[in-house]
Amino acid sequence: MYRSAAARGVVSFVAWMGLSASLLAQGTSTLQNPTATFSTFGPHEVTLTVCNPWGCKPITKTVNVLDPRPKVLTAGTLFSTVEAGQAVPLAGSGSGQPPLGYTWRVYQGTSLVKELPGASTLWPTGGVAPGLYTLVLSVTNASGLAESLPKTVLVTAAPPLDFYTVEPCRVIDTRFSSPLGSGAAKTVNLADVCGIPPNARAIAANVTVPGPTVSGSVSLYPGNYPLMVTGTINFAAGKTIANNATLPLSTDGLGTLAALASYSGTGRVDLVIDVAGYYVPAP
Repeated sequence: MYRSAAARGVVSFVAWMGLSASLLAQGTSTLQNPTATFSTFGPHEVTLTVCNPWGCKPITKTVNVLDPRPKVLTAGTLFSTVEAGQAVPLAGSGSGQPPLGYTWRVYQGTSLVKELPGASTLWPTGGVAPGLYTLVLSVTNASGLAESLPKTVLVTAAPPLDFYTVEPCRVIDTRFSSPLGSGAAKTVNLADVCGIPPNARAIAANVTVPGPTVSGSVSLYPGNYPLMVTGTINFAAGKTIANNATLPLSTDGLGTLAALASYSGTGRVDLVIDVAGYYVPAP
């Protein structure tokens, strides 16, 4: 509920249809702070008249009553074609009276394959059969449900991969450049580095966070993907930690890898990646 100081006039505000506002929209009231429920959305004029022995002064303001029903504003996928095993980034937005709920649904034909909560999420296609899939974003609240127009993604069969070893080779060591800032992704170009060809799909590597001064995590993911929050390696302040990992590279053929650190406060977090081999499509 919005309140106004009647002796000082009123202010412009917005309200949701069906919710109380600070002044009466239809009819009149002699209360200093009356309430009203609007039955339609859109602009409504409200007039406050203040009187004393020297006269009266009316003040009119516009109340913009918002439509509480959910509406899909945006819904899209980063890729329209992926190989089985790759993740598909999904992003959408909506409007309506909060709180809003978001769910992506993945269909093959009329069969529901997967439900993914959240406006922005990833659809992992590991184990998914090749074929054409339809994705729909639904936005819900207490007033109902809205669905996006369907988006299609073609999942193709992943080619067999060959693995090639390389002499242990360090592709990044931020101790000699700039450390990882929290929430700011660093992109590393690995094509033609340490013998890794541009068509490499993934690398086998040892990932080390040496002597961090704060606790947190580092996510490593394809360089052409949006920000990811799944940690590849977790670390504690003052402790060096290392993990072996197979790291997928970008799907655009440029061989890039992104690193995103997540930690609270200020501190220094460095990253060292040593490559032992790479995967490329079999000839």
